[in-house]
Amino acid sequence: MEHAQLAKNLQGIVYSEYPAVQRQGEQFMPEHCLSYLISGSVTVLNGNNTCTFKPGDYMYSPKNHLAKFIKHPPANGNYQSIAIIMDQDTLLDFYKEHAAHTAPGKIEKAVLQLPPNVLLENYFQSLLPYFKMDMPEPLILLKKREAILLLLQAQPALASLLFDFTAPGKIDLEAFMNQHFRYNVDMKKFAYLTGRSLATFKRDFEKVFHTTPNRWLQQKRLQEAYQLIKERGEKPSDVYLDVGFETLSHFSYSFKQFFGVNPSMV
Repeated sequence: MEHAQLAKNLQGIVYSEYPAVQRQGEQFMPEHCLSYLISGSVTVLNGNNTCTFKPGDYMYSPKNHLAKFIKHPPANGNYQSIAIIMDQDTLLDFYKEHAAHTAPGKIEKAVLQLPPNVLLENYFQSLLPYFKMDMPEPLILLKKREAILLLLQAQPALASLLFDFTAPGKIDLEAFMNQHFRYNVDMKKFAYLTGRSLATFKRDFEKVFHTTPNRWLQQKRLQEAYQLIKERGEKPSDVYLDVGFETLSHFSYSFKQFFGVNPSMV
């Protein structure tokens, strides 16, 4: 294939190809995902944890997690991956037909690496021809259900996560925000992930931090950026995305307003 950005989504079966480093992936994962890395590598940042995956790795991402993805193409090649999005409707239908009752499960990691599996390898290889043509909808549904079966065969304990259809429960707000402040998601998602309505989230936040969420997030991100630039010698152009700003210009303006100097002068 040509060295150009390419993505094809067959109703939740997704092929991606990138010729250059992609620093931003989906930060909020609302659905479960099973993926296979064909070439290149991907670094996943989840809170204070970082892990890197290489070609041939299989990855499972549970829903309702925040993560950042940095996708690296190989030398003289493209980053390539396939992902199977396991949406709730598909999982509900599967559960009604096949799954035994399971207790709700929980996992703190945004991405789990699965051990080598010849059935998963053959499954993902079988998908490649379909990205060059239109796949009929009944076949798409069949292939997604096949992915669920193979995932459960490889890791039966994941049933408690896949078939947990409840909303996130109320959790420790202070601990969650201190771990996830770098993620540039809206307040509604922060509220949902901490098991609160937006109004309750804002009220609880001010009780814990004695300031508004927006003001606290900006200050926390700027302080983190200052440390990365001052103590680790990182460049402002490499830092602003990592700490949750959307543009370098907005980051530079906010940094100067808060610290009194441009980030390049630290």
